[in-house]
Amino acid sequence: MNIALAQLNVHAGDIAANLNAMRQLIDDAKAQHADLIIFPEMAVGGYLIGDRFLHAGFVDELLQANETLRSWSDGIAIIWGNIATHPTSQRNRDGRFGRLNAAYFANNGKWVKRENGLLDGLYVKHALPDYRFFDDSRLFKSGVELAHDLGLCDDVLINPFVVELNGKAWRIGLEVCEDLWSGDYTINPTAIYAAQGVDLIINISASPWTLGKEQSRLKQVQAHTKALGDTMVPLIYVNAAGMQNNGKNVLLFDGDSTIFDRTGSIIVEANDTFTQELKVIAWGESVLAQPTEHKLLHGLLTGIREFDAQVLGKRFKWIIGLSGGLDSSLSAVLLTKALGADRIIGVNMASRFNSDQTKSVAKTLAAKLGITYLAGSIEPLTTATLSTVEAFGVSAVDDGLPYENIQARLRGHLLSSIASYQNGVIANNGNKVECALGYATLYGDTIGALSILGDLTKVQLFELAETINTLYGKLVDSSLIGHLKDGKYVFGLAPSAELKANQIDPMKWGYHDYLVRYFTEYPSRHPVEWVKKYVDGSWKDTPVASIMKAYGMDDPKVFASDFRWFSRNWQLGVFKRIQFPPILTVSRGAFGFDYRESQLPPIESPELKALLDQLSQS
Repeated sequence: MNIALAQLNVHAGDIAANLNAMRQLIDDAKAQHADLIIFPEMAVGGYLIGDRFLHAGFVDELLQANETLRSWSDGIAIIWGNIATHPTSQRNRDGRFGRLNAAYFANNGKWVKRENGLLDGLYVKHALPDYRFFDDSRLFKSGVELAHDLGLCDDVLINPFVVELNGKAWRIGLEVCEDLWSGDYTINPTAIYAAQGVDLIINISASPWTLGKEQSRLKQVQAHTKALGDTMVPLIYVNAAGMQNNGKNVLLFDGDSTIFDRTGSIIVEANDTFTQELKVIAWGESVLAQPTEHKLLHGLLTGIREFDAQVLGKRFKWIIGLSGGLDSSLSAVLLTKALGADRIIGVNMASRFNSDQTKSVAKTLAAKLGITYLAGSIEPLTTATLSTVEAFGVSAVDDGLPYENIQARLRGHLLSSIASYQNGVIANNGNKVECALGYATLYGDTIGALSILGDLTKVQLFELAETINTLYGKLVDSSLIGHLKDGKYVFGLAPSAELKANQIDPMKWGYHDYLVRYFTEYPSRHPVEWVKKYVDGSWKDTPVASIMKAYGMDDPKVFASDFRWFSRNWQLGVFKRIQFPPILTVSRGAFGFDYRESQLPPIESPELKALLDQLSQS
């Protein structure tokens, strides 16, 4: 048979747009003589739509779309993901109407039958993830729960569909996304299908991409192959492409739809560049693709384009506070490459503390990119603000932290005003280390429609800047890019907020970047664990040992003092992070609905305090 992998760019919440795209892909697949076309998980309405799944009217629209898709299966079998309901499953655990995350299977206008005669044309996801961005068990019942509602055993709904395609009867096992990642669940659909001797397994997914996700997927398949041995069968994996968001995290879907043979080897690959593709292949054919170079850059550009198109309708200009620093320079380059120079406005808002060098860097970059460039001084605003505060009977001086925050907030106010008059939205420039340590002013540099760099550490931005300069010519000024020398990052122009004279960012670049990733990407880690590594000496085996030594942290007093500073700032910064713009997510632990936080007072546990006190007295 000929199989079409329909790697759909799913527009969350837009049923009409998704159906139109699916109809076009179905027609294209028919024109290429495909016998079967496979769409991703929740292809009709999107996966990340939050409590829209609780809206009965919206769910009714989704369910009606199933009949439309079934009618399009004349001459081609179609598999797609969508919500389902079942009369036996009347209530979810939230007390609302029963909902199921399902795969549908239709052929020649009819629902494809199961071997055991249960739920023709419908497979229900069994493994419901409740980690990171996912709250599936809050939104859906699992296949196990539905089986119990029907008075049946746990695995009875993991049963092959039997369909005739191109003159041959095929026994096909369907899965939905997490069913393949079954190691943490009590049921293993892949193993059950293999034991039943199906011809192949088809897994439809809406699997968000983060750095290294490709290797994780391959490991999952190979783990099944190792466990099942000769009983393993070929597996087809079809993933969504593009972008969806949950309000706080903007998530990327890289596609990377793949066919694995029974040994776990890849024999067919669609693109992994976050873009929609219809790939039609003959069963047994091998079509390999080269892994995408600079995938992080591809992902960031896709996230910007899709957020701009899906959320903002391409209606607005993007306003950047173009300070002449690395972060704003990268934001300007990314936005320009994603959307075009005519959509971007860079604004340099200098005070008396801004150097001629940073102002020159900002102006030069704007000229290279061809974007609109606005420049001026915020000194009149700061003077007027101090005078106004004094008029209210509050003493105000042009020095100290309050004055620094006034400058940052006035820049936010100015950007907001310019955006209002220019029909624009503001790009947030903050990076992940600044976000983690609260090194940003609420309602100043924390504002924006989208945080483009908020899931990348400063060191990752150095690498991104080098990539951009290699691909596009020298756009990012080399003086802004840190280079590791003798254990420390050195700069031609050191990072600075430029809110007071001779100001330099207080972060220990390289080391604090590592700690931010250490705690966010593995949230079960407690600060005590890291301090114990220092106490027992195993920190010397970590990737940042040389950087720590360069910062003098082989001295326990220096280590303890710095860690207390780091930990306190992390805890104090929560109130800023929970008000941060949506973050374009690329790591395995992003702030937002991934690394979840409550607003709590700074607390140093007794064990942590004792360890740090011990080190301080060494």
